[in-house]
Amino acid sequence: MNRSTVRARTGALWLAAIALCASLTAHAGDDPLSAQVQDFLRSENAGVGDHISVRVNTPTGRMPACHDPRPFLPGNTARTTGRITVGVRCPGDTPETRYLQADVRVYGRYYVADRDINTGETLTAGDLTSREGDITRDLERLPDNEQAIVGQQARRRIGESQTIVSNMLEAPDVIARGESVKVVSKGPGFSISTHGKALDSAAAGDTVRVRTANGTVVSGTPNGPGVVAVSP
Repeated sequence: MNRSTVRARTGALWLAAIALCASLTAHAGDDPLSAQVQDFLRSENAGVGDHISVRVNTPTGRMPACHDPRPFLPGNTARTTGRITVGVRCPGDTPETRYLQADVRVYGRYYVADRDINTGETLTAGDLTSREGDITRDLERLPDNEQAIVGQQARRRIGESQTIVSNMLEAPDVIARGESVKVVSKGPGFSISTHGKALDSAAAGDTVRVRTANGTVVSGTPNGPGVVAVSP
């Protein structure tokens, strides 16, 4: 089976799953209280993934009427996906505060390894296969897009078809320990440069120490291969 066929079937299954979730959600939200909670959770997750499905698992149809439902996230709850508890205030009704269980699923694009990738290898676009499906579990760890993966190095071995998450990757070093580097410092009306030896390896954005020709140790950040910028 070729890759295009696999992708087509995967896409069809993903769409079928979304349709099923939407059907279940609609059934669970027949009563106004469930519908209000679903709308609240969708607004809390606006812009997350490609599609959100919300199912209220607590049977709200048997609860006393709530004429002015005001959903909220109890306590210091920060998570708004997966299985969560939602509070609803009902001013003037009894009970005035209720708690419901809901399941929020996020669907979107993610990337898997197209082959076994060894520790230290730099990933290319050819090493990736995009897929679409339930990304709720890995939502906070997924790279934003393909560009956030390509050019990164594998921190550990990544097996074929394994979902690629951010903590598997690291930026490649642009300065190697022991490398001879140019040290530059610029400010209003001046520019100074000298040479030295890097005491650390460093990726873009890291801090690196350099021992200059006169023995002074300075710290700066990589400004491209073999160049370290030092603040004046």
